[in-house]
Amino acid sequence: MDFNELDLTKLDKNLTEAERDEWQAIYASYRGRSLISGEVAGVDLHKFDLVPEGKKKAVPTTVRCLIIIKYRVKVIIPETEVFIEKLDTGYHILHSMCGADIDYVITHIDRAEGFAIASRKLALEQIRRANSRRQYKEGQIVDAKVISVGRGVCTVTFNGYDVMIPQREIGYSAVPDLREVIHPGDERKAVITEFNKDEGVMKLSVKRTMPHPFDGIETRHPLGCTRIAKIVGKYGGGVFCRLYDGVTDVLCSYETMQYDGDFKIGDSAEIVINKYNTEKKLVYGKILRKIIRR
Repeated sequence: MDFNELDLTKLDKNLTEAERDEWQAIYASYRGRSLISGEVAGVDLHKFDLVPEGKKKAVPTTVRCLIIIKYRVKVIIPETEVFIEKLDTGYHILHSMCGADIDYVITHIDRAEGFAIASRKLALEQIRRANSRRQYKEGQIVDAKVISVGRGVCTVTFNGYDVMIPQREIGYSAVPDLREVIHPGDERKAVITEFNKDEGVMKLSVKRTMPHPFDGIETRHPLGCTRIAKIVGKYGGGVFCRLYDGVTDVLCSYETMQYDGDFKIGDSAEIVINKYNTEKKLVYGKILRKIIRR
């Protein structure tokens, strides 16, 4: 039966107040295309009758879907309705959205089965239209909300634009796994580094809102000084050591009698600062000894 033919008064008669409020918000979104927000609870597989590209007949297709359950009603958002621009909408990015609070618009209601289908894409389009008169320019600082986090990339949303920010643009210090320091729902200030309204492309950088740790390095850590540092990563022929100010990373080599296997991530070491690269804003050093803590 078509939704408009349903006797909602009869269907909602025995609902609790909380259940009735939940359904009323869903009805309003469906009728007026108003926005609802909710937290992503998980990802399910659902079958839909879809028409493949270049075909005329719909075929049953299994689709990954975001699931939102605010109270009792299951809201399903197919992966094709999650983003406007084509992002990597595979298994990992959808699952990494769990816990994120997102906006969506209800597009279908199955009152008998107690679920609704929604589109985040329609919500993003509305948000963009509402902010269409805003002027975005490179160097502008904006407030972005994190909606997904992977090991080496996080996705934020800002005024209807979803932007994937690679690890190198999150901070100046090496972070082996972004999921340890950023979570869905976090808010971050970011700098617009590129914007193309016609193509719907925006690029952001979080680290450019921060002072560069290299600035003033000669005063804090002069050449020849020794420092205690923590090994946070490895590269061919050496390791990345982070000084205990928490932000300065030093590319360190080690003695010929030492081996890569001698050093593990998390180990502490005494290092000497022996070189600056002012152009690339890099600090180089050498491991003097590994510190054994007992």
